[in-house]
Amino acid sequence: MRSRSSGYQTSFFSVNQNANRIVVELCERLRQADHFEHEDIIGRLQDFADAYAVPFLREAVLMKPRLSYLDYDDYGAYYKKCFWALNAIGTDDAIAIIEEFASSKDSVIKREALYRMSKLVS
Repeated sequence: MRSRSSGYQTSFFSVNQNANRIVVELCERLRQADHFEHEDIIGRLQDFADAYAVPFLREAVLMKPRLSYLDYDDYGAYYKKCFWALNAIGTDDAIAIIEEFASSKDSVIKREALYRMSKLVS
């Protein structure tokens, strides 16, 4: 006979494993340039706040100039979303990426990264 607590643990592991699979799939989709879902994916990754996504979010920042459907966004909303997601993850690596972009030569990236850094809780 299985105890209630072991059933709960199995159920929790199952949900957690499912979430991890979803994060992996979202990260792989984020890397692809052949769709218009990047901002939605970044928002979902922010909700999951999984450290696995950190290098993919960095790549997403660098990828933006190749996403012609975002050409209208010259004020930084896309970058802001990337930095929000990194902030939500909150690991040292995630924060280091925000710091890295705070010294970007691109003034829009730099402005958004500096703003996000100013909102970090010490």
